[in-house]
Amino acid sequence: MLTMMLLVGAFASPTLAQEQDAREQESVRPWWVSAEFGEGQLQLTSDQVSGRRHPTFALGFAGGHSLGNHARIGLEVNGWLLEAYNLQDPTQGISVSSASAALDAFPIPKSPFFVRAGAGASSLTNNHPDGHGGNGWCWTAGAGYEIPIKKNLGLAPMMLYSAGRFGDAHDIVTIETGRRYSVIEFKVAVVRHFGKPRKI
Repeated sequence: MLTMMLLVGAFASPTLAQEQDAREQESVRPWWVSAEFGEGQLQLTSDQVSGRRHPTFALGFAGGHSLGNHARIGLEVNGWLLEAYNLQDPTQGISVSSASAALDAFPIPKSPFFVRAGAGASSLTNNHPDGHGGNGWCWTAGAGYEIPIKKNLGLAPMMLYSAGRFGDAHDIVTIETGRRYSVIEFKVAVVRHFGKPRKI
């Protein structure tokens, strides 16, 4: 009788552990947020000007809803600083920013590798007296790899490419058409998953 109980226990324990692991894998937190930090190589160009790439600090925030463990959707806000702003001198400061809808897709089952695509609005802020701001559209594409560091928290190295337009700039001295930007950036995102787990 004791031998039979030990045999049953030996077979039942791995089965219960496997079932628990399966249940954990089949549940997902429905919401996520992330903060992204890194470096970008930003280029401002137009039909009249061919600019070079400038290293710049890249900062972003994103968040949204998970669609099972295959994809997640959300909103993403990014910013790239070309010249620091100065409260004592309002004529300083140049930056590019964007706000867009984003989709992260996980194409490989049970893999933390994801690809990102997004589209939205872009903005150029230029405080120089002879500078021109502008607004337009933008898009983003890239990939990342989310590494779990603790329960519901991960680090995701990412490489992204973004591009957009700002419209034209006209004044007595300057006529600049087709103003646009592109940026290659390398960032690390701190990703937090939260909300009541649900089955997938």
